[in-house]
Amino acid sequence: MTGEALLSVRDLQTVVRSGGSDVPVVRGVSFDVAAGEAVALVGESGSGKSLTALSVMGLLPEAARVTGGTVRLAGEDIGSLDEAGRRKVRGSRIAMIYQDPMTALNPLMRVGAQVVEGLEAHGVRGAQARSRAIEALGEVGLPRPERLARSYPHELSGGQRQRVMIAMAVALRPQVLIADEPTTALDVTIQQQVLALADDLRRSTGMALVWITHDLGVVARIAERVLVMYAGRVVESGVARELFRAPQHPYTAGLLGSIPPVLGSERPPLPQIGGAPPDIGRLPSGCAFHPRCPQRVATCPEAEPALQRRDHDLAACWVPREKWVS
Repeated sequence: MTGEALLSVRDLQTVVRSGGSDVPVVRGVSFDVAAGEAVALVGESGSGKSLTALSVMGLLPEAARVTGGTVRLAGEDIGSLDEAGRRKVRGSRIAMIYQDPMTALNPLMRVGAQVVEGLEAHGVRGAQARSRAIEALGEVGLPRPERLARSYPHELSGGQRQRVMIAMAVALRPQVLIADEPTTALDVTIQQQVLALADDLRRSTGMALVWITHDLGVVARIAERVLVMYAGRVVESGVARELFRAPQHPYTAGLLGSIPPVLGSERPPLPQIGGAPPDIGRLPSGCAFHPRCPQRVATCPEAEPALQRRDHDLAACWVPREKWVS
């Protein structure tokens, strides 16, 4: 990371109440994002990516709560704010784009009114709010924003709805934008347009971007640094190009190995990561990945490794890459 951290998360811990007990779902996650930087959180479904983001935003479901750690925005501990204080920060200084715009948007409200609603919640009123809403819709590349603002969500395409969500998120010029798999339901062409839009906004406004995804192709397109999550914790963290070149954790290597080649008429069967992600409420002893890991050794089920410096990045693995078996 270059520059001072704008968003700094330290030892974040979140639990979900289930069956009368607290189940740890975010387990000591730490990361920094500088102004103008793009960081990706990567991992299979259930790895804790979205719950990490919701913990940072203070938008956890009723059964979940943060039990430890700090979240600082430009040096301010926003994790310790009460709900009224968090409401002032959300939208104005830190904003989020959600995965499915069809469920995130109110089907009974015109999209322009929904952008205005967010602005009014932060004190922008009347004609100024309406003008800024139209401006924001235009900034995200929506054609004829004045006319489109009068549309309902069902009258728009998937790509247009996602752009409306982005307009809502950036209308107040937040310092940090968290995008939770916003391109998952889009076709490849629209996906590339949304990625380009997010990247342009980051570069032009200087906001920090946290992109949550399971798609490593998206990571290669947009992120400068990557955090790989498994079973609620970060197992590898590093510069994207170096991590793609030489992953230091077997889980990361498995994810990268599962990407199909672009070229070649004869393609061998794709390697797979055996088994399935563990039940977060019944994690195996030691390293949570060891039942699926081709590199496991006797130490792996006995103790959970800490993140340690490995070559160009940090990795939580007992076996150095140079000792991996092929």
